Amino acid sequence: MVNAIATANTSFSTPLQKLADYPDTGMISKVLLKDNNCQYTLLCLAKGTAIEEHTSPRNAAITVIEGKGILTLDQKEITLEPGVFIFIPAFAPHKLQAQENLKFLLTLSEKPKPVNQVSQETIDIIKSTAPLLKKNGKQITTRMYEIMFHNHPEVKAQFDMSAQANGSQPAKLATAVYSYATKIDNMEALKSMVEVIAHRHVKTHVKPEQYPIVGESLLQAMKDVLHEAATEEVIAAWTEAYQILADVFINREHQIYQSL
Repeated sequence: MVNAIATANTSFSTPLQKLADYPDTGMISKVLLKDNNCQYTLLCLAKGTAIEEHTSPRNAAITVIEGKGILTLDQKEITLEPGVFIFIPAFAPHKLQAQENLKFLLTLSEKPKPVNQVSQETIDIIKSTAPLLKKNGKQITTRMYEIMFHNHPEVKAQFDMSAQANGSQPAKLATAVYSYATKIDNMEALKSMVEVIAHRHVKTHVKPEQYPIVGESLLQAMKDVLHEAATEEVIAAWTEAYQILADVFINREHQIYQSL
């Protein structure tokens, strides 16, 4: 548990410039106040200190008090100097470098509510299909593209048809679907895969309204290839799992589109 120097049920004020000294190296932090919604932390970084690229599941805001540094947010550099305020959306990759002794207030927003979580029953079913996906994955994704291009020919322009012809695109998607099946209960392990695919989707102008098209085609392909193994329970589980993964991509791609 993090101890704060103030409580949420009483008024509190303090001169932030004098509240904490800088370390010789590295960083020190002091939680000023936290409640069920937000956390306010004062960070003091010694000159030269770097915070490696990371993401947070909560929205964050930085208010610079003194010093100078560089924040890299969505691959763009932002100068940190007194008076600068920066909002960082949840899950946006960012890193920081202190060029001088740097002091800022970090505000973390309300913790996300546990929505769109995969049920344990769904996790168990999805993981049980992993051997089938390992064996039949490319056949499923090849069939998926056939269904999608037949039912929605307007999306073909967004795809490299040479990669369809030589089978490399169905193979890549099969690998991604298999990875999701094996790591559905550990989304952090899928972060790098999501990042690569999300940037590729933005480059080819994928939009949120296209995800149902892909999902519908993928589920039908599973039925066509797996036959009796694609039970009602399996298809229901994959319907739930696909929607949750689609939401992850839609949210990340929205952030990338906004940064362009």
